[in-house]
This record gives sequence, structure tokens and C-alpha cells, in this order.
Amino acid sequence: MSMDQIRCGTLSYTRRGLVALFAWLLWGDVCFTLMEAVVPSVLPLKLRSLDSSNMVIGLIMTTLPGIFNLTVTPALSFKSDRHRSRWGRRLPFILSTMPFLAAALILIAFSDSLGAWVHGAFFAGSSVSQAKVMIILLAVFAALFDLFNMFVNTVFWYLFKDVVPETHLARFSAWFGVVGTATGAFYNFFVFKYAESHMREIFIGAALVYLFGFGLMCLMVKEGDYPPVTDVTERSSMLDKIKIFLRESFCIRYYWDIFLYLTLGAMAATIGVYQVFFSKSLGLSLDLIGKISAVGAVTGPICLLLLAGRVDRWHPVRVQAYGFAFTTFFAFSAWVWLFVMHPPPMLYFWIAVINSSVFAALLAASARAAGGPALMLLFPGGKYGQFSGAMALIRAIAMMIAGVMSGLYIDFWRYMFPDGDYCYRFTFLWHAPLTLLSFYFFYRVYRVWKRLGGVVNYVAPETNVRIKDLPARPDHTSSRHPWMIGLSAIAFAGLVLGTCVWIGYWMVYQPRPDYVRIFILALLVNIALYIAYLRFMRFMERP
Repeated sequence: MSMDQIRCGTLSYTRRGLVALFAWLLWGDVCFTLMEAVVPSVLPLKLRSLDSSNMVIGLIMTTLPGIFNLTVTPALSFKSDRHRSRWGRRLPFILSTMPFLAAALILIAFSDSLGAWVHGAFFAGSSVSQAKVMIILLAVFAALFDLFNMFVNTVFWYLFKDVVPETHLARFSAWFGVVGTATGAFYNFFVFKYAESHMREIFIGAALVYLFGFGLMCLMVKEGDYPPVTDVTERSSMLDKIKIFLRESFCIRYYWDIFLYLTLGAMAATIGVYQVFFSKSLGLSLDLIGKISAVGAVTGPICLLLLAGRVDRWHPVRVQAYGFAFTTFFAFSAWVWLFVMHPPPMLYFWIAVINSSVFAALLAASARAAGGPALMLLFPGGKYGQFSGAMALIRAIAMMIAGVMSGLYIDFWRYMFPDGDYCYRFTFLWHAPLTLLSFYFFYRVYRVWKRLGGVVNYVAPETNVRIKDLPARPDHTSSRHPWMIGLSAIAFAGLVLGTCVWIGYWMVYQPRPDYVRIFILALLVNIALYIAYLRFMRFMERP
């Protein structure tokens, strides 16, 4: 084998072959994104036009997918890890469900005609309205779509682990994010405006794009050979398989730490649905809020592409550690807005834009590029699907609970402060503690990961391990790449600069000594936190 070939299991690529692999997978991402964007964006409009209640819309759009995520995903993940065929272990599940998913989209497209026919054939003259029949049919067709899409939406992500070399996971993840963002923007800009007038054409188009475009990707991407399955045989009963799944997935503390840091992070993020109201409480209009997001949508992908190669070279797990720690140390920084009532909206807008799109963009992009690859490298490679399914099971339950609890949390503060949108300024008190708790479990994972081999020799454990029982391994790679500290310094500089601008504004342009004292205190606290962050990173990197 020549030196310019890159290995991934039994697969090997030349640089040209790796580019071709990326191209086909990214083409699949385009088709998959277009297909997935249609149902959640168009179907609620159709249901609303039929005078469907919000409860029914929520049942169809969120509850049914949640049920399938709880049941189908773990079983499918376990099965696909152990499936062996000449097509591989992931692609057969996509190809076998592809016609049914496309058929579900086409049935949704013709729901009006089918509903009118069913109503005329079976319910003519009854008290059941034609609209109610259409809603029932849409619920059935949407359930079929969710069921078959669960096969694709689960296995597609596992395919990356099997065919993309570990040395290029972050670069692929970056391109995947850029292409997905661009495809979503294309759909929202050019297609979504026809959602009400051309619903049938949009669903048919999505079905054809998926069937032929995504299908072509499946035919062009090849999986390698996998080791034979030893823990499951043809004689294994369903109970045997469930026992294996539970024993391997949930009886090792190390993987529980991974599940918990990811689940708690997702629970923290549930408060994000109220972020728009937090911004409005500070005086921002929807136009300004949208522009902040739009600027980030432009600078984020650029930063992703700039940093993805470095993330691969330094290792995604370590990159995630530095970014996650920085986020945790400054998770409570929004406390100042509990005491500053009416900041000037345009000044807040420019500080937010410059900070998020310039100073903090590089650190955020590096953490984003590292997130998915880090998980692929932490879980056992041969059972990545199984452990991802176990994680999905836990996270789905937690998210359903957190979604309700975060709403009750906001309602509590609305009861305490019934006037205006001030209650949304307490969102950080939901997000920050959960982020802190999530980082605690990530810290445990990181310390064990280092002692299990870290960057060079890590092997996912198959039995329970305790960090005190693992030998300390000096890691000489940590001091060779100080650029992550540099990125954190840039992000911190933006935080300091923004705080200084606020101090100057309240001192000169609109004198408010009480606000000046608040921001001076915030500046001192942030400086102390950054010093603590630097010391902590040295502590965390110890052998």
C-alpha cells in the first residue's frame, strides 16, 4: 500500500478517493436536508388550514417522533451494529426503507384527494367532516414518514463513523455543517414561500430528490468489512438481545458519564426556545434578533472550514474540553441583565454581533467541529450505533421532561414578575447550573480518556474502569498546540471589550453610576474567572 493512502478500518483511500467520498456524502446531506425540511415546515401549515387544534399539531409533530425515538432507535442501533451483508451494515437499512419513506411523502402530498375520496366513500352524510378525515389521514401518513425516517436519521450518522477516516472526521463534520446550513438556507429562501400554494409539488419533489438523489449516494459509497458477530447468533432470542444491550450499554460507569454529560447539555439547551423573548426583554426588535443570527450563519461556516484541520490534528476530544470548559466558566455571565433594565438596543446589537461573529466565533466553531467526531471517538467503534441508541433513549426521556419543566420554570418567574418580559432574564439560571453539571461528567470522561491512552492510544473500555486504578500517562502533545488557549483568549478579549464599552457608555453618554458599578464588578469577576480557567486547564491536563 502506498504511503499516500488513508485507512478507515478495511477501507483505504487515496486523496482523490477521499475527496470523492466527501462529495458523495455531502450530496447525500443535501438530499437528506431537503427531504427532512419539508415535513416539519409545511405540514403544520396544512394542519392549521384544516382548523386542527394546537394539541393535535403537537401530537403529530413532536409526540409521535418522540415515541419512535424511544423505541425504534435503540433497537435499530443494536441491530445495525451486528448486521452483516455484502452491502455493509448501515446502507441496507437505508435502502430497504427508502421506497416506503418516499411513498409516505407522496401520500401526504395527495392527502386532500385521498381525504375527499375516503370521506365520500365511507362517511358521506355522517357527522364526520371531510377536514377531520384529512387530519386523520395526515396523522397516519406523518406517522409512517416518522417511522421510516427514523431508520435513515439513525443509521446515516453511523455511516460516517464507518467510512470516514478518524484523522478527517472534524474536517468532514465541518463541511457537513456548511453544506447542511447552505441547503437549509436554499430551502427557506427559494422553496418555503410556496408552502401553502404548492404543497403537493413540494412533497412530491422531496420524495423524488430523496429516492433518486440520496439513493445514488448509497450506491456510490462503499462500506468495508467488519469483524464477525460473536455475541448474537440466529438462536438468540429477543430477550437475549435486550439483556446484551442493557448489560453492555448501561453497566459501565464511564459510558454513563458520557450519557449524562450529553443529556444534561441537551436539557440545558431546552431553555433556548425562550431566547427570543430574552432578547426582546432587552429592547431588541425581531429584525435585530434575526440579523444577529444571520451574521452568525455567515461567519460560523467560514470559521468551521478554517479550523477543522486543526481540530483533527489536535484531537476532537481535547478541543471539546477547552471549549466546553470556557463555556462553563462563563455560563453565569448573563447575571448583569438582572440589574440593568433598559440598555440601548443598537449598542447591545453591535456588541453582540461583534462578539459572536468575531471574537467568540473561532472558539465556538472549533467546539462545533469537535462535538460529533469526539463522540465517535469515545464510543466503541464496533458498537457505535448501539451506544448512540442507548444515549438517544436516555436523552429522549430527559428532553420530554425538561421541555415541560423549563416551561414551568419560566411560568414561575412570570408569576414572580408578571409585568413585561423581565421573567425571561432568568433563563441563565436554568441553563448555567445544568451546563456546570454537564461539564462535571465531561471532566470525568476526559480524565479517564487521557489515562486510557488519550490522543494516541485510546481504546474504549469494555469493563468498568476507575481512574485511580489506571496508570498516569504523561502526555507530551498538550503543550504543542497552545492555539486553543489563544482562541479562548480571543473570546475573553471580546467579553472584556464589550464590558468596557458598557462601562464607558454608562459613564459618558448616559450617566448611571449604579450601572457602572455593576459592569465594573462584572469585569473583575470575568478576569478572575479567566485566570481560574487557565489554572483549571493546566490542572485538567495533568497525567
